[in-house]
Parts: sequence; structure tokens; C-alpha cells
Amino acid sequence: MKKKSKFRILYVQRLIMRIIIFILSILLFIFYPNTFEVVKGLNFFTQFSPLHILWVIWMIDMILQLCKVPKYWPLGSQKFLKHRYLPDLKGLDINMVKNYMKKLTNDSISVAIAWILLISNIGILYFTGTISYQIVVLCSVAFYVCDIICVVIWCPFRTFFMHNKCCTTCRIFNWDHAMMFSPLIFIPGVFTYTLVLQSFVVLIIWEVACTVHPERFLEVTNCALRCQNCKDRLCGK
Repeated sequence: MKKKSKFRILYVQRLIMRIIIFILSILLFIFYPNTFEVVKGLNFFTQFSPLHILWVIWMIDMILQLCKVPKYWPLGSQKFLKHRYLPDLKGLDINMVKNYMKKLTNDSISVAIAWILLISNIGILYFTGTISYQIVVLCSVAFYVCDIICVVIWCPFRTFFMHNKCCTTCRIFNWDHAMMFSPLIFIPGVFTYTLVLQSFVVLIIWEVACTVHPERFLEVTNCALRCQNCKDRLCGK
């Protein structure tokens, strides 16, 4: 039996950790709902809540996602960086790159539309009073768990929209935090808006890199993304 890759093990550990965080968040909501007040307005500075710890974890995650930390983030997340690019010795076919990226971009737009529709429904439920602001926060925590489920178990975006073979080649790998924190847009506050802002910084940097250096995102032009060169083996194979 082949030994599991360190990143596969790491992501399974992250999944377990995030499930625990989600369970603790639900318990906070049930027994100490007032602790969620910290997400509203300037309450971030007026009282301490366990959610402050979660805020720090999320911010550190997003900052590290932009840094050269191969031991923390896999190739799929950091392929936008120059040092993770391994050019094909056959050279670069500009027209081929454009055709590949056009398809991937169209697929990613479909994902964006589907996600906007989902988040819009959450917003409608919130503004009509059907769900509370605490539930909106719990939606983000739930997405925090689902993000890792998409990596280690099953990804609906890959199956129904992107059709990529694995996370390493995924066009939208670093969309995760922007998607995760998008429900928080509906709750004005330092806690929520700082997370949303930082997540969009990560997203914008990713998209700019994809536009300027599309060759880093494609298996046909970046040899590092090919199965024979993959050391992350997030797919479990």
C-alpha cells in the first residue's frame, strides 16, 4: 500500500479541525448567542468572543495563501506564483493557451453565477427575518468545512462546472475564501468586512496572475501540474 502524501494527511487533519470548529460554533449559537454580537459594527473592539480566535485563524490563512509557503499550501493554491511554474521545454503556444483559458474562464463564470445565486438567497432570507445574523455567520463556518470536503472527498464544482481532473489543476482553487466569506457581506461590521476585504484581495491577486500569466495555471504549459510531477497527491492516488 502506498503511503499517503503529507498534504493529503494535512487536509484530512484540517477537515477534522474545521468540523470541530463548526460544532463549537453551533454550541456557541445555542448556549451563548450573544457572543456573535462581536461581528456587528464596532463590537469587534468592545468585547472579546471566541469568534475573535476564528477571525485570527481566517486572516492568517489568507495572508499565508499569498506567501511562499510550500509546506503549508499545495501547488494547486500557489501555482499563480512564479517559483511554482515549470515550463514545458517544447515552448509556449499562445493560441493554445488562449483557447484553454477561454474554456476555463467560461466554466468559472458559471461557478460565480451559481454562487451569487446561492448567496443572494441567503441575503433574502436574512433581510426578510427568516434567519438571524448568527445563522449567516454559521453559513460561513459551514462553507469553511465544505471547502476541505471539496478537496478530500467530493467537489460539486469540479463535477458539474469545471470538469478538471483534480484540485491541483483547478482554475478556481483560491476562490475559496471569497466564496466562504461572501455571506458576511450582509452584516456590516469590522469583523465581517475585514474578512471579506482580505478574501477579495486574495481573489484579485489570483485573477490578475491568471490573466497576466495563464501558462502557470494550465497542465499543458506548466509541467509541475502534471501527474508524473505531482508531489502533493491531494487526489489520494
